[in-house]
Amino acid sequence: MKLVRWILGWVGLALALGWSQVGLSQGETLGSVGERSNPAAQTIVEAMRSTTSADLALLGAAFFNESATVPASGFTADDLIKALAHPDDEVVVLNLRGEQILQALERALELYPQKNNAFLQISGAEVRFDPKAEPGKRVVSVMIGGMKLDSNRTYRVATTAPMARGALGYFRVWSRDQIAQSTGRTIADAVRDYIRWQRSMLTQPAWVAL
Repeated sequence: MKLVRWILGWVGLALALGWSQVGLSQGETLGSVGERSNPAAQTIVEAMRSTTSADLALLGAAFFNESATVPASGFTADDLIKALAHPDDEVVVLNLRGEQILQALERALELYPQKNNAFLQISGAEVRFDPKAEPGKRVVSVMIGGMKLDSNRTYRVATTAPMARGALGYFRVWSRDQIAQSTGRTIADAVRDYIRWQRSMLTQPAWVAL
């Protein structure tokens, strides 16, 4: 019994000091960012959406550090920032038409189920798609803010400056002239602000295969 009490006491101390995520949690790896929704990556993207009050936010897989692991619980802002390949990239907002968003989503799915550096991690939207359909015709439905995507509506889309300038081939979808807001803040800044009040990952996948 003394041994049990000692172990329980040690675990309680570890929890109090924030060690539990290191020894007791497997953590969330970033290795899947190029093929499916990733909770840690989605949380980072949600931080961009939160800091800009945009309708949705997106970031290509190439901008994440696939070798990183984020604790499943008790994580810090620094844990998430380490999951970024370029944490000092500026957060900006694009004004995109619904039809452009659809084109971007189709581009993200071009190589599915293979890994793709252009695959998008998303927050603020749910994308249902048919993986058996031919590339360019895979998206079945898109919901943004609980409403169906309107191809004629203009949406505020948070991303990073390199993505807004057309990185990963997205220059074929939008133009840098569509940058509506330059925040002057980095994605690391956005993550730090977000983690001050939100300490859980986004576990609901943005991409849903039918």
